Amino acid sequence: IVRTVTGLPCEICAAPDGVSFVSPKLPIKPAYEFAIFDVIVDLLIRNDGRARKGNGRNHKFGHAECDENTVVGAVAVARSGGKVRPGDSVFDPVFVLAAVLEWAEIANNGRGELTLTQSYRSKI
Repeated sequence: IVRTVTGLPCEICAAPDGVSFVSPKLPIKPAYEFAIFDVIVDLLIRNDGRARKGNGRNHKFGHAECDENTVVGAVAVARSGGKVRPGDSVFDPVFVLAAVLEWAEIANNGRGELTLTQSYRSKI
């Protein structure tokens, strides 16, 4: 169980395939693979340790709040294999993914932004 930025509990479980995870908060198939966290961390590293979360609920891909420089946009690009195009709707799983990264002490889950923790920065 991890906690969202607002403190709500969120259950995450490893899937039987060993490469993905499931959550009642992410009702999407196929399940996200653990590698999606690498996509987010790579984005943070490229942006000096911080990135806007973005907003895929209210904006389509390509908007400044949902482009490849936001967490939601980077996740959408990775999940689609690079096939997402401007104007496409995307699923926004960032509240769950950010909670996991904070639980793992990789990123600080702030309002609207993720930042790498100092302890994680010291390892890269």
